[in-house]
Amino acid sequence: MTNIKPVSVANLPQNNVCHAVVSGEYPKLIAELERIGIIPLPTSACTDIMPQVSYHADMLFSHLGGKRYLLDKSQASLKSMLDNLGFLCEGDLIDLQKEYPLDSILNAAMFDKRLICGKQSEDYFVNYVDEIIEVKQGYSKCSICPVNDNSLITDDASVFKACTVAGFDVLLVSKGSVLLKGFDYGFIGGCCGKIAPDTIAFFGNLKTHYDYQKIESFLIERGVYPLSLSTGSLIDVGSILPITEYRK
Repeated sequence: MTNIKPVSVANLPQNNVCHAVVSGEYPKLIAELERIGIIPLPTSACTDIMPQVSYHADMLFSHLGGKRYLLDKSQASLKSMLDNLGFLCEGDLIDLQKEYPLDSILNAAMFDKRLICGKQSEDYFVNYVDEIIEVKQGYSKCSICPVNDNSLITDDASVFKACTVAGFDVLLVSKGSVLLKGFDYGFIGGCCGKIAPDTIAFFGNLKTHYDYQKIESFLIERGVYPLSLSTGSLIDVGSILPITEYRK
Protein backbone atom coordinates (compact mmCIF):
# COMPACT_ATOMS: atom_id res chain seq x y z
CA MET A 1 0.00 0.00 0.00
CA THR A 2 2.13 2.83 -1.33
CA ASN A 3 -0.38 5.51 -0.36
CA ILE A 4 0.21 4.97 3.37
CA LYS A 5 3.16 5.34 5.72
CA PRO A 6 3.86 4.59 9.39
CA VAL A 7 2.84 7.23 11.92
CA SER A 8 6.23 8.79 12.62
CA VAL A 9 5.46 10.03 16.14
CA ALA A 10 3.55 7.48 18.22
CA ASN A 11 -0.03 8.50 19.06
CA LEU A 12 0.21 11.69 16.98
CA PRO A 13 -0.68 11.17 13.29
CA GLN A 14 0.09 14.00 10.88
CA ASN A 15 -2.54 12.89 8.35
CA ASN A 16 -5.73 10.81 8.34
CA VAL A 17 -5.17 7.42 9.94
CA CYS A 18 -5.42 4.22 7.89
CA HIS A 19 -4.60 1.44 10.43
CA ALA A 20 -5.05 1.40 14.21
CA VAL A 21 -4.34 -1.26 16.82
CA VAL A 22 -7.43 -1.80 18.99
CA SER A 23 -9.05 -4.31 21.31
CA GLY A 24 -10.45 -7.38 19.59
CA GLU A 25 -13.09 -7.66 22.32
CA TYR A 26 -15.43 -4.95 21.03
CA PRO A 27 -17.02 -5.66 17.63
CA LYS A 28 -18.86 -2.34 17.81
CA LEU A 29 -15.58 -0.44 18.12
CA ILE A 30 -14.17 -2.33 15.14
CA ALA A 31 -17.33 -1.69 13.10
CA GLU A 32 -17.37 2.04 13.93
CA LEU A 33 -13.73 2.46 12.95
CA GLU A 34 -14.35 0.63 9.68
CA ARG A 35 -17.37 2.85 9.05
CA ILE A 36 -15.17 5.95 9.13
CA GLY A 37 -12.50 4.38 6.92
CA ILE A 38 -9.99 3.08 9.46
CA ILE A 39 -8.69 -0.49 9.27
CA PRO A 40 -8.56 -2.01 12.78
CA LEU A 41 -5.79 -4.43 13.75
CA PRO A 42 -7.44 -6.33 16.63
CA THR A 43 -5.68 -7.80 19.62
CA SER A 44 -6.33 -11.29 20.96
CA ALA A 45 -6.75 -12.14 24.63
CA CYS A 46 -3.66 -12.40 26.83
CA THR A 47 -4.33 -14.99 29.53
CA ASP A 48 -1.36 -13.85 31.61
CA ILE A 49 -3.01 -10.61 32.79
CA MET A 50 -6.35 -9.71 34.37
CA PRO A 51 -9.27 -10.81 32.17
CA GLN A 52 -10.87 -7.36 32.37
CA VAL A 53 -7.97 -5.87 30.39
CA SER A 54 -6.75 -8.96 28.56
CA TYR A 55 -7.58 -7.49 25.12
CA HIS A 56 -6.49 -3.92 25.82
CA ALA A 57 -4.20 -2.68 23.05
CA ASP A 58 -2.36 -0.28 25.35
CA MET A 59 -1.47 -3.21 27.65
CA LEU A 60 -0.23 -5.51 24.88
CA PHE A 61 1.36 -3.23 22.28
CA SER A 62 3.42 -0.07 22.23
CA HIS A 63 4.23 1.87 19.09
CA LEU A 64 7.66 3.47 19.23
CA GLY A 65 7.09 5.66 16.18
CA GLY A 66 7.85 4.84 12.57
CA LYS A 67 8.05 1.10 11.88
CA ARG A 68 9.14 0.06 15.38
CA TYR A 69 7.03 -1.46 18.12
CA LEU A 70 7.10 -3.56 21.31
CA LEU A 71 4.66 -6.43 21.80
CA ASP A 72 3.55 -9.03 24.33
CA LYS A 73 4.29 -12.64 23.46
CA SER A 74 0.57 -13.54 23.34
CA GLN A 75 -0.06 -11.48 20.19
CA ALA A 76 1.03 -13.78 17.35
CA SER A 77 -1.87 -12.76 15.09
CA LEU A 78 -1.28 -9.05 15.64
CA LYS A 79 2.45 -9.50 15.03
CA SER A 80 1.71 -11.15 11.69
CA MET A 81 -0.53 -8.25 10.66
CA LEU A 82 2.08 -5.69 11.71
CA ASP A 83 4.90 -7.54 9.96
CA ASN A 84 2.82 -7.71 6.77
CA LEU A 85 2.61 -3.91 6.88
CA GLY A 86 6.41 -3.66 7.14
CA PHE A 87 6.63 -3.00 10.87
CA LEU A 88 9.52 -4.36 12.94
CA CYS A 89 9.28 -5.76 16.46
CA GLU A 90 12.11 -4.41 18.60
CA GLY A 91 13.92 -6.87 20.85
CA ASP A 92 12.30 -9.89 22.46
CA LEU A 93 8.56 -10.25 22.87
CA ILE A 94 7.46 -9.04 26.30
CA ASP A 95 6.38 -11.53 28.95
CA LEU A 96 3.67 -9.72 30.89
CA GLN A 97 2.76 -10.96 34.37
CA LYS A 98 -0.60 -10.91 36.15
CA GLU A 99 0.46 -8.87 39.15
CA TYR A 100 0.66 -5.08 38.94
CA PRO A 101 2.90 -3.39 37.89
CA LEU A 102 4.41 -6.18 35.77
CA ASP A 103 1.19 -6.31 33.76
CA SER A 104 1.68 -2.68 32.70
CA ILE A 105 5.19 -2.74 31.21
CA LEU A 106 3.91 -1.67 27.78
CA ASN A 107 1.37 0.81 29.14
CA ALA A 108 3.54 3.85 28.50
CA ALA A 109 2.74 7.08 26.66
CA MET A 110 5.14 8.15 23.93
CA PHE A 111 5.44 11.80 22.91
CA ASP A 112 8.12 11.64 20.22
CA LYS A 113 11.36 11.22 22.19
CA ARG A 114 9.71 11.75 25.57
CA LEU A 115 8.15 8.87 27.47
CA ILE A 116 5.67 9.03 30.34
CA CYS A 117 5.64 5.78 32.29
CA GLY A 118 5.92 3.95 35.57
CA LYS A 119 9.29 2.71 36.77
CA GLN A 120 8.57 -0.86 35.62
CA SER A 121 8.57 0.25 31.96
CA GLU A 122 11.78 2.26 31.83
CA ASP A 123 14.29 -0.47 30.97
CA TYR A 124 12.19 -1.60 28.00
CA PHE A 125 11.99 1.86 26.43
CA VAL A 126 15.22 3.57 27.46
CA ASN A 127 16.98 2.94 24.12
CA TYR A 128 14.19 4.60 22.13
CA VAL A 129 13.68 7.89 23.97
CA ASP A 130 15.68 10.92 25.05
CA GLU A 131 13.71 11.66 28.22
CA ILE A 132 11.70 9.55 30.65
CA ILE A 133 9.09 11.21 32.85
CA GLU A 134 8.45 8.77 35.67
CA VAL A 135 4.97 8.75 37.19
CA LYS A 136 3.42 6.80 40.05
CA GLN A 137 0.59 5.54 37.84
CA GLY A 138 1.67 2.29 36.18
CA TYR A 139 -1.20 2.45 33.71
CA SER A 140 0.25 5.58 32.16
CA LYS A 141 -1.11 5.33 28.61
CA CYS A 142 -4.55 4.41 29.96
CA SER A 143 -4.44 7.62 31.97
CA ILE A 144 -3.33 9.90 29.12
CA CYS A 145 -5.17 11.24 26.11
CA PRO A 146 -2.50 12.74 23.80
CA VAL A 147 -3.67 15.98 22.16
CA ASN A 148 -0.52 17.25 20.45
CA ASP A 149 3.24 16.95 20.93
CA ASN A 150 3.12 18.94 24.16
CA SER A 151 -0.52 18.74 25.32
CA LEU A 152 -2.45 15.97 27.02
CA ILE A 153 -5.52 15.23 29.10
CA THR A 154 -5.31 13.01 32.18
CA ASP A 155 -7.53 11.89 35.04
CA ASP A 156 -4.59 10.94 37.26
CA ALA A 157 -3.20 13.48 39.74
CA SER A 158 0.32 12.02 39.75
CA VAL A 159 0.48 12.17 35.95
CA PHE A 160 -0.81 15.75 36.03
CA LYS A 161 1.85 16.80 38.55
CA ALA A 162 4.82 15.09 36.88
CA CYS A 163 3.88 16.20 33.36
CA THR A 164 3.24 19.79 34.42
CA VAL A 165 6.68 19.92 36.07
CA ALA A 166 8.15 18.47 32.85
CA GLY A 167 6.65 21.34 30.84
CA PHE A 168 3.62 19.68 29.31
CA ASP A 169 0.37 21.54 28.79
CA VAL A 170 -2.01 19.39 30.85
CA LEU A 171 -5.74 19.30 31.58
CA LEU A 172 -6.71 17.33 34.71
CA VAL A 173 -10.24 15.91 34.62
CA SER A 174 -12.29 13.95 37.12
CA LYS A 175 -12.51 10.18 37.32
CA GLY A 176 -15.70 8.17 37.20
CA SER A 177 -17.19 9.03 33.80
CA VAL A 178 -15.39 6.26 31.86
CA LEU A 179 -16.59 2.69 32.30
CA LEU A 180 -14.34 -0.37 32.63
CA LYS A 181 -15.98 -3.71 33.34
CA GLY A 182 -14.97 -5.22 36.65
CA PHE A 183 -13.74 -1.91 38.08
CA ASP A 184 -15.31 1.19 39.59
CA TYR A 185 -14.17 3.24 36.60
CA GLY A 186 -11.84 3.32 33.62
CA PHE A 187 -9.38 5.92 32.35
CA ILE A 188 -9.73 8.82 29.94
CA GLY A 189 -6.87 7.68 27.69
CA GLY A 190 -8.30 4.21 27.38
CA CYS A 191 -11.48 5.34 25.66
CA CYS A 192 -9.90 7.31 22.82
CA GLY A 193 -7.13 7.95 20.31
CA LYS A 194 -6.18 10.38 17.56
CA ILE A 195 -7.39 9.43 14.09
CA ALA A 196 -6.21 12.61 12.35
CA PRO A 197 -4.10 15.64 13.34
CA ASP A 198 -7.28 17.51 14.26
CA THR A 199 -9.52 14.67 15.48
CA ILE A 200 -9.69 12.46 18.56
CA ALA A 201 -12.14 9.57 18.42
CA PHE A 202 -13.90 8.56 21.64
CA PHE A 203 -15.61 5.20 22.12
CA GLY A 204 -18.90 6.36 23.59
CA ASN A 205 -20.38 9.84 23.71
CA LEU A 206 -17.94 12.41 25.09
CA LYS A 207 -20.90 14.48 26.29
CA THR A 208 -21.50 11.85 29.00
CA HIS A 209 -18.23 12.84 30.70
CA TYR A 210 -18.72 15.02 33.77
CA ASP A 211 -16.03 17.41 32.47
CA TYR A 212 -17.20 17.35 28.86
CA GLN A 213 -17.18 21.14 28.45
CA LYS A 214 -13.66 21.47 29.88
CA ILE A 215 -12.41 18.69 27.60
CA GLU A 216 -14.06 20.11 24.51
CA SER A 217 -12.73 23.63 25.19
CA PHE A 218 -9.21 22.33 25.82
CA LEU A 219 -9.25 20.40 22.55
CA ILE A 220 -10.75 23.13 20.39
CA GLU A 221 -8.32 25.73 21.74
CA ARG A 222 -5.57 23.48 20.35
CA GLY A 223 -7.23 22.89 17.00
CA VAL A 224 -8.44 19.38 17.82
CA TYR A 225 -12.05 18.21 17.70
CA PRO A 226 -13.75 15.26 19.43
CA LEU A 227 -15.58 12.58 17.47
CA SER A 228 -17.91 10.29 19.43
CA LEU A 229 -18.01 6.84 17.84
CA SER A 230 -21.11 5.62 19.64
CA THR A 231 -23.91 6.62 21.98
CA GLY A 232 -23.94 6.02 25.71
CA SER A 233 -21.17 6.13 28.27
CA LEU A 234 -17.48 6.29 27.43
CA ILE A 235 -15.84 2.86 27.66
CA ASP A 236 -12.19 2.15 28.40
CA VAL A 237 -11.25 -0.30 25.64
CA GLY A 238 -7.49 0.08 25.96
CA SER A 239 -6.99 3.05 23.64
CA ILE A 240 -7.16 3.51 19.89
CA LEU A 241 -3.53 3.37 18.74
CA PRO A 242 -2.87 4.81 15.26
CA ILE A 243 0.02 3.19 13.41
CA THR A 244 -0.34 4.13 9.71
CA GLU A 245 -1.59 7.25 8.00
CA TYR A 246 -2.30 8.31 4.45
CA ARG A 247 0.30 10.25 2.53
CA LYS A 248 -0.72 13.74 1.52
